[in-house]
Amino acid sequence: MQNQVHTILVVDDETITRALLAKLLGGSYKVLTARSGQEAIESLRREPVSMLLTDQNMPGMSGTELLRQARDIDPNMVCVLMTAINDTQTVIDAVVNSGAIRVMTKPWNPDKLLEEIRLLVSRYEANLVGKHALDRLRQASDSLDRITGKR
Repeated sequence: MQNQVHTILVVDDETITRALLAKLLGGSYKVLTARSGQEAIESLRREPVSMLLTDQNMPGMSGTELLRQARDIDPNMVCVLMTAINDTQTVIDAVVNSGAIRVMTKPWNPDKLLEEIRLLVSRYEANLVGKHALDRLRQASDSLDRITGKR
């Protein structure tokens, strides 16, 4: 799995922010961009994504609402919220109610952001490996139960 190219969906209503993040991440990841929450949902339904990186304040749909809808599409995806506003309630909503694994503040340092994303993608890979191992263990247990007549 570590040789796989991960896809990151960047969602921000500001064109310059999308372009900067696409350039920063494009060397290591496949980057998709969306201007709105609705556009992001459409992308998520078309293509699997390892990480969703979204702004909070966008017209039409907030980042936290997007995260909630995105988790319904793929609960394994890593979700990160970016915000320029240091608001405790938004952070709590993002992490507790919306499934964000991180809340990052704008403006961001490119080197620190890239390192944080690398760590989060590694965590995503480790979670997938663990889920696959657990699935294989369940299948083996079910097979053993059928052979021994326990089911």
